[in-house]
Amino acid sequence: MAKKTKELLARVSRRGPYGVDRGDLGFTGTPGVVFVPRGAPSPAPLVGWAHDWTRGPEHYVDTLKHLASWGFVVVAPASDRGLRPNHQHYADHLSAALEDVLQATLGRGAVRADPHRIAVAGHGLGGGVAALLASQRTDIDGVVMVFPTETVPSAADRAMTVDAPALLLSGAGGVHSEDARELQRLWRGDLVHRRLEKAIETGLVERNPLLERVGLADPDLRTHRAVRPLLAGYLLATLTDDDTYAAFADPEAEFKGTVTVTHEMLDEEADDLLASAPPMLKLVKSFTGG
Repeated sequence: MAKKTKELLARVSRRGPYGVDRGDLGFTGTPGVVFVPRGAPSPAPLVGWAHDWTRGPEHYVDTLKHLASWGFVVVAPASDRGLRPNHQHYADHLSAALEDVLQATLGRGAVRADPHRIAVAGHGLGGGVAALLASQRTDIDGVVMVFPTETVPSAADRAMTVDAPALLLSGAGGVHSEDARELQRLWRGDLVHRRLEKAIETGLVERNPLLERVGLADPDLRTHRAVRPLLAGYLLATLTDDDTYAAFADPEAEFKGTVTVTHEMLDEEADDLLASAPPMLKLVKSFTGG
């Protein structure tokens, strides 16, 4: 199994077989972007992406292109980017963007999104928003939460109502580890929690010099290389009929650089990782809702 997962990880670390067309989501009334796999079989599975606090789709372009190159239509609204976003409104905007894209002919007019194969994914606050949306819709076939943070209303509380399978990625020693723990404890559907040993929670964002200067972005190529194949592999396992990638959704499968977190492990760990956090961190978390 170790050899198999190593080969699978190497395969999906590379771009997929499809070129990628980029479109403007503005036709839906919500700002954002759509990435479409050029020449992919139609209808193609649809993935809604939610960005982290104060970020936007432009901070995840390479990640979203990576997903599209593997055959997914990826829609990423650029809404609720302020310092005090309304998390429920953001989930509603993402849901509306999914619906609008399902009604459109995409790319060069040859690809449509499949209403029977839909996943939602997100980073940081966007991971919590993805969980919120999954609790509101019954047609979500998969959820990926990358270093998720809490939302208002509580994504963890809503997790008790979600039957969709999920992948949860957390960072070892991350400041939002407790948010991930609560989601795992309460998620009703099948959930695989992989803890990335050397990833940075904020590191999935891509280079933006202005944000870096003021400390609101922390791009980390090692985090990109760790997250992208796990994200793409899980979506291939849950949204396609190709059993080749089934290991990505298997909690028994081991991937280099990750630890699969079980409920038994959660019981052995500290109950409140935030209790010893600096007061300023608590203030920031309360202000952002994450």
